[in-house]
Amino acid sequence: MSSQDPIPQLLKAMAALQESAEHSDLTITCGSDVYKVHKATVCSQSEFFRLACRKRRGSEADSKGDFKKAQTGTVDIPRSNNVDSVDDGWDVDAEDPKSVKLLIHYLYHMDYLEAETAKIIMQPTAELFKDNDLKDGILIDHAKMYAMGDKYGIPGLRSLARTKFNEALQYTGAGLVKAMRIAYTSTVDSDKDLRLVIVDKLHGNMSFCLNTPEVDRAIKELSELAHALLRKMYGLSN
Repeated sequence: MSSQDPIPQLLKAMAALQESAEHSDLTITCGSDVYKVHKATVCSQSEFFRLACRKRRGSEADSKGDFKKAQTGTVDIPRSNNVDSVDDGWDVDAEDPKSVKLLIHYLYHMDYLEAETAKIIMQPTAELFKDNDLKDGILIDHAKMYAMGDKYGIPGLRSLARTKFNEALQYTGAGLVKAMRIAYTSTVDSDKDLRLVIVDKLHGNMSFCLNTPEVDRAIKELSELAHALLRKMYGLSN
């Protein structure tokens, strides 16, 4: 690829803009993390930030504003106190700082977790569902970013996260159980893109799944997943 190709040059310029924070006109906070960003970049890609930065007119203005951004120039994203476990479901009102960091990274780089994804090592099928690997790992990050793309109205992030999740799942089961819970607690039932990836993988490895306590327990607890697997077994669409 030519070094003068405009797309890489544009991405390089956007990355440099994020790093320098030059011309920043918006601040995003999550806990103690502070990001100096640019409305033209974040609002053009995210429906959430577009609405947060919207200026109301006349009688439409109120004390709430849109996250009070119009008055303060800051969008505060509440920090979740439950950043290491999703066993109790998805916190719809708060985020873990790492997910916010990756979201903002995506808005300037059109990618996230580049280095981590490259480190995935292929595992045999029998190794994919080992209990010690199912609770933590790369699949959790991809599932979270899918959920973030959906929640913050960033279609590109949502699509990329699904692709990365699907690709990673061919090689590793690291974080699968938590990723399953995220997929089935962070999105509405009509949003099936990530869920179908999980259903297809589990259906193709049912004997391993049902003999793996953590996976089996998650299937029992996630009724929508159990129902989708049942329909898949009988050749019905989901």
